Amino acid sequence: MLLISLAVSLFLVAPGDIVITEIMYNPDGPTLGSDDLFEWVELCNLGIEPLQMEGMMLSDGGNQLFLDAFELAPMARVVVAADPASFTGAYGTSVPLVLWEGEWTKLSNSSDTLILYSASGGVLDELAYSDNWGVAEGDTTRSDADGRGSSLEKIVAAGGGEEYNWTPSIDYSCPMSDPETGVLKCWGTPGAVNSVE
Repeated sequence: MLLISLAVSLFLVAPGDIVITEIMYNPDGPTLGSDDLFEWVELCNLGIEPLQMEGMMLSDGGNQLFLDAFELAPMARVVVAADPASFTGAYGTSVPLVLWEGEWTKLSNSSDTLILYSASGGVLDELAYSDNWGVAEGDTTRSDADGRGSSLEKIVAAGGGEEYNWTPSIDYSCPMSDPETGVLKCWGTPGAVNSVE
């Protein structure tokens, strides 16, 4: 019965059912830590049925990681973390994580393409981001999502992957402050509704 349920669940997953809604591609080193330990990707089930994530693959075209068994409820979010232990140490144990096997995608700090595949190999969602996404008007430096602490969040979860639908997170509830300025840092909103939705 379990095998039948799993097969039906996998068969029903279609493009747009589960999407990438937030990424931490360039963590703030002084307050959060190194890229290798603190990068993460948030996924959201936009469908009306629970989705079984086992066998789904996340890739940047180079490295590939395969998701372990995890049932994602409708409208729920889950995080794929580069290093689950480091992530839990920073964000706590209340953020749902799906574990994985393979090699972390190592999100580029300049630009990259992140693709989520179904267990059968179909493309479920794709995000081609750039470090200039979210640069404030008149700012000649860089986006808050580019190493300044914020994540890159999707504005409308069911919307497209174009630049206009992504912006740096603005939830400044994290307890860490920049050692140089004393300003509280935003580490995004993993596992929760995006701060910009």
